[in-house]
Amino acid sequence: MIWSKTRAAGLSIASNLSLTALKIVVGVFSGSMSIIAEAAHSGFDLIASFIAYYSVSVSDAPADEDHPYGHAKIENVSGVLESALIFLVSVWIVFEAVQKIRHRAEIEHLPLGIAIMFVSLLANIIVSRLLYRVAHRTQSIALEADAAHLWSDVLTSGGVILTLVAIYAGGHLNLRLNLLDPVFSIFIAVWILGIAYRLIRKSFPALMDVRAAPHMEKKIRGLIQEFCGDRCRFHKLRTRQSGAYVHIDFHLQFPPDTHILDAHRMSHELKRKIVREVPGSEAIIHLEPFEEAFLSERETNER
Repeated sequence: MIWSKTRAAGLSIASNLSLTALKIVVGVFSGSMSIIAEAAHSGFDLIASFIAYYSVSVSDAPADEDHPYGHAKIENVSGVLESALIFLVSVWIVFEAVQKIRHRAEIEHLPLGIAIMFVSLLANIIVSRLLYRVAHRTQSIALEADAAHLWSDVLTSGGVILTLVAIYAGGHLNLRLNLLDPVFSIFIAVWILGIAYRLIRKSFPALMDVRAAPHMEKKIRGLIQEFCGDRCRFHKLRTRQSGAYVHIDFHLQFPPDTHILDAHRMSHELKRKIVREVPGSEAIIHLEPFEEAFLSERETNER
């Protein structure tokens, strides 16, 4: 089955909603700060999934009068917004963990907590792997961010399981290891702060119209040079990234005796070649005659 972006984002919402509800109930019931931290983490993932669902729904909308370059940047906006949410969740987790450490809170019903966290781990492995595949196929930053959140949930859930198992085993050996629970929840907060940093580094530059990746620009230059040969030249190449799309514009130069219809036809052939070879690209080509310096050089070589 080939999953669409919106369908994958919808599955993420359903999964996160179920897991968040389970973790909240079990976390409050058992008094485990690490489970509550994971519930907050999943709650954030749920919000992120809603943002991703909305952004991928809007980003594929065609260009219109108010948005002549399309709507793809909404995915970058969602990435920045999700990063801000991660920061707030992390601060709250640290605050609650410190309170638990100060009051030396007890943890109850550990087997139930371990079972729920194991179910959460398996569910997030399945959904995150699916989201990564769809994000890679569709070049969706929003889905990639959502997948990254779920994968971080997999790793932290594994840590919570090990922490709870250690506390449970320690109880049978008359060892008081309850302090491990809030301490590990602080580790979770630091972990997801790292996710926020990496996500904002990837999402924010496109809002400032950053150029396409160097390897992509190199490919575009190669395509133009291959197409032109001795028939034309180009300069003033510019690119900018917008979500999963890349906008390209450059000047294509022809000898002065080239008929405008021939130049126009060649520019359209080149545009089709670029769009075919660079997925998600849109090219604008400005036609102009050769520069005088190049014409003089060309005439000298022909003599």
